Amino acid sequence: MIIGNNRTTSIEHPPGNALRVYRWADLPNLTTPALYRVTDPGQEPRKIYASKHKRQVLEGLMRSPLYAASYCRLSDQVLPLRRDDGVNIECKMYRGDAETGRQKYGIYVLVSQVELISEREVAA
Repeated sequence: MIIGNNRTTSIEHPPGNALRVYRWADLPNLTTPALYRVTDPGQEPRKIYASKHKRQVLEGLMRSPLYAASYCRLSDQVLPLRRDDGVNIECKMYRGDAETGRQKYGIYVLVSQVELISEREVAA
């Protein structure tokens, strides 16, 4: 960061593949219950279940970083993934969003290694 004349300018740019989520259809259309393996350095792998919007957000993060500000309130799914399931998801902050004009904005980045183990069969 460059600090001078009471201005802070971020040299770092957000990942080029970060996805802006305007609606749930922008995320993977995967909502059935699924079992995942979550692995973090220095910890034993653990299994978690995700379904509905929680699964969509997790699958989206597995594919690319996600802009935190969205009409879908991604934080309602990210916070339980962090708190309840122990998935390491960082919110990296940036300055100067050219598309929205926001001075500061965040991007969710999946830090944990997450892999799909299986999907549950749902009776029709």
